[in-house]
Amino acid sequence: MQKTEKQDSRVQLVFTAAHSTVAILKNHGISCAMFGSLACNLYGDFRHPKDVDVLVLHPPADSKVPLYSDEDLKKLIADADPDHYYLKLPRNPEAPYRILYYHEKSLDCKVDILTPGTMHLPNLLPPSSSPNGTPVTTTTSSPNPSQIVTISGIPLVPFSLLLLHKLQGWSDHRSAPEQFKRHKQHQDAADIRKLLAMSNLVKPLQQIRPWTDNELFSPEFQVLTRERVKEYCKEFPMRAESWKLLGLETE
Repeated sequence: MQKTEKQDSRVQLVFTAAHSTVAILKNHGISCAMFGSLACNLYGDFRHPKDVDVLVLHPPADSKVPLYSDEDLKKLIADADPDHYYLKLPRNPEAPYRILYYHEKSLDCKVDILTPGTMHLPNLLPPSSSPNGTPVTTTTSSPNPSQIVTISGIPLVPFSLLLLHKLQGWSDHRSAPEQFKRHKQHQDAADIRKLLAMSNLVKPLQQIRPWTDNELFSPEFQVLTRERVKEYCKEFPMRAESWKLLGLETE
């Protein structure tokens, strides 16, 4: 019982951190979208998220919002709410970056901030909105495969992007020199399996097949994805049919 309560508190902390981060960025005129385990959870993979992965979008060319670096964004968020956010040195104190955490009631949650271009992440269209300007809450992928989807008040990267970046994580962790990173490949593989099983989200992609959309996936990422799908299917041949239905070669 105590373990379950602690786990529930941690999950609630992750969602609170996500909502708070979105609100701070929005107050500065900055759009963002979540990916990683939190996005998996909201799309329907019920694994408990452990941290918040945020893709912070570049402002439009005609915007007065400045183009912040990753480190500037972390400082902006920490300065906006110092009672809950703090910056921490990484293991290597000489590293040129800091790690952002959200803190509440003796619990801490890491908040990773990334901008377009990092890990082949793209810039995206703002969240879809209703005529009165409020975000559309949906459990299906957006008709526009490069548009952010909002679920439970949290903006998420498109499902297609989440799926292929989970695949990237699996491939990267599988070949990582550090043992603790290699261990993560098993959770990545489980996440991919669950994402592929979400028929309400996968079936539209079988029709749209956005894998050659250069706005969503860079040409280099497209090449790497084709290699990773084959690599994944070699390791998990029982999943090959799912990738074939999405229009991707498996061997």
